[in-house]
Amino acid sequence: MLAILSKSQLFSHLDERSLQEVSSAAAMRGVSKSEIIFHEGDIAQAFFIVASGKVKIFKLSPDGKEQILMIVSAGNSFAEAALFSGGRYPASAQALDDSELIVISREKFVRLLGKNPDLAVNLIARLSELLRKMTSLVEELSLTDVTTRLAHRIVSMVGDKETRVHPVVSLAEKKTVLASQLGTIPETLSRSLARLSKEKVIAVDGARIEILDLKRLRELAGE
Repeated sequence: MLAILSKSQLFSHLDERSLQEVSSAAAMRGVSKSEIIFHEGDIAQAFFIVASGKVKIFKLSPDGKEQILMIVSAGNSFAEAALFSGGRYPASAQALDDSELIVISREKFVRLLGKNPDLAVNLIARLSELLRKMTSLVEELSLTDVTTRLAHRIVSMVGDKETRVHPVVSLAEKKTVLASQLGTIPETLSRSLARLSKEKVIAVDGARIEILDLKRLRELAGE
């Protein structure tokens, strides 16, 4: 557990003694693919670090439409906001794969914050990052169409492949998951992919996407 904590976003700066203190407030938990970790509105008794696997954080509308807020992979944490959100989880969490989680007790962790100012500062930074991401998500969903969101997502995956003539990226998530992230349904996502393919901006082969016109893709993404 210490090795995982030392590489996590929240705790990577801590010395071994501090890591031991955090470890004393934690336990390991295995979850199966599709298992619900907590529901929105459940009493928040802990937050989590993904040791292996993937977890989605999502909300459901009254008519049952799912909006994925974020996907959390190994080494990253989630539900930290529950420490200060009035005692209840503001969204739901579900395992996308068989996963191992580090579960950190809310009550014990709050006591640690009082003894470790560096930990408190890091937590504030993490919550600020989450706020920025949620603000960007709200802006994207309210002000852009699905094709623009999809183009932005593909561009964000290019990274250091940009120097290639035709960069190739891979959609790591299933279409149902990606559609939920983009605030749409799989059928609309498929139409957007088809449109970009027809315009020869990208070439799609299953999860593999070859970018044929990166300049145009950036324009569609609003960059």
